[in-house]
Amino acid sequence: MVLLGVIPIPCAQKAGITAFIVQKIVSMLIDRLKSLGIFVECVRQSSFRGAARALDMTPSAVGYHIKQLEAELGQPLFYRSTRKLGLTDAGERLFASAEAMLGLAETGLRQAADPDAALQGRLRITLTSAMAQSPLAVGIAQFHRDHPQVALDLHYSDTWEDLIVGRFDLALRSGGMEDSGLKCRKLWDMPRVLVASPSMLNERAPLHRPEQLCDIPWIRFAKMAGHRVLVGPDGDEVHIPQAGNITVNNIEAMADFARVGIALASPPTHVVAHDLAAGRLVEVLPEWQVAPIPVYAVWPGGAVENPLTQRVLQALVAQLS
Repeated sequence: MVLLGVIPIPCAQKAGITAFIVQKIVSMLIDRLKSLGIFVECVRQSSFRGAARALDMTPSAVGYHIKQLEAELGQPLFYRSTRKLGLTDAGERLFASAEAMLGLAETGLRQAADPDAALQGRLRITLTSAMAQSPLAVGIAQFHRDHPQVALDLHYSDTWEDLIVGRFDLALRSGGMEDSGLKCRKLWDMPRVLVASPSMLNERAPLHRPEQLCDIPWIRFAKMAGHRVLVGPDGDEVHIPQAGNITVNNIEAMADFARVGIALASPPTHVVAHDLAAGRLVEVLPEWQVAPIPVYAVWPGGAVENPLTQRVLQALVAQLS
């Protein structure tokens, strides 16, 4: 019987084989990173030709790298038309991570070269219209003053945007939070105030108790529950069902309807501060406080994080503390 043993390989030859394998792996990673960079530029330019011009490449070379990525993933990244490109679901997911990864690499290289260099990059934030004049806006403005080379893309919407599809780095949201797999941090309790126009109050009997509010029409906010919690001087809570048939999805619209005297409203205090000072609105039952709205910072979990996200969060926490 013949025993087959392991053929001994000289150490120098082993080292040569190892170096060859490492070189091949590094080469593959570099090619993949290059393809991802080209893919990100295609999305930014909305065309292969635009990406080719921006990267000083030929359109055919750009197309080759995209085909390589699609072949590796086994599914298309773009919907192609004669006018523009649209991302598939797979393309949306890849773009969110690829763009963040490239941004993180650029930031790391810049900080390694110059640790004292000013922050740079782009930060996309979605927030509600109620936050436009709030301390949160002041905190964002202060962050911009401190870091003017950071481009801020602020998207005001009272609809909860999909952070991945919208390519948002951060969302500032109010109200209850769903278990969505997103990272979350509570920032603030936004104060609210119960208001009505002087003309509306003059048409009714004087209000002394929260229970009297049950029969008065309210302007309801679409994303909030159909009742309001009032907290008394002794900490007692009273839940008031909101009568009325006007529902809005925008805080400014709530304040507008309150000014014209058709219903009660409970907007954030900062939204109607000027109206209260000018007498266009009057605080109702001032000894009772409307329960505040919790405000959260939310950002994508399980993906490469924009390094600027934590920096702007630090600025917001400092502003609100």
